[in-house]
Amino acid sequence: MKYLSEYIDRPLRLVKKSFFSFEYDLLAGEEVLGTFNYRLLFRRGGDVKGLEKRNIEFYKDYFWGREIKVREGGKDIPFANYKRDLLNRVGSVSLPGGNRLEIHLGFLEFATEIKDEKGNILVLLKRPGLFTRAINVTIKEKSDLVDSNPWIIFLVLYLIIKRRQRRR
Repeated sequence: MKYLSEYIDRPLRLVKKSFFSFEYDLLAGEEVLGTFNYRLLFRRGGDVKGLEKRNIEFYKDYFWGREIKVREGGKDIPFANYKRDLLNRVGSVSLPGGNRLEIHLGFLEFATEIKDEKGNILVLLKRPGLFTRAINVTIKEKSDLVDSNPWIIFLVLYLIIKRRQRRR
């Protein structure tokens, strides 16, 4: 498995497979790095496959909750969680080992940033247009946190999807 830091100079893209599907691929050129499947039933989660040896699952305990938990597929106990602020613009991801990452959702999700605790931008997700199905992913800095937790990119995609649904 390659680390995401190896793609600093290469463009990555999150692409929705088709207009009516709920599956997204993380592409490096023609190579598929990982797949995210958004579960539409009750809109409570999603599954990540292919980025790591294990499958990752995002879920909410309660429909009205502000916390999204991350667990390994088939397990009950989460190993990470995301908690957003009241305005749904900034949130923090608590990772194993006491590490944290911040996610800053931009205006209409045109530019979303993943930052470390010092405020350095590690990953930038940018939507090229309002009606496009693709999101450009740029790895700005080499980070052990992003390399050991590559599912964080799909967590941001999940947050963008949830935010769009709230606006409808």
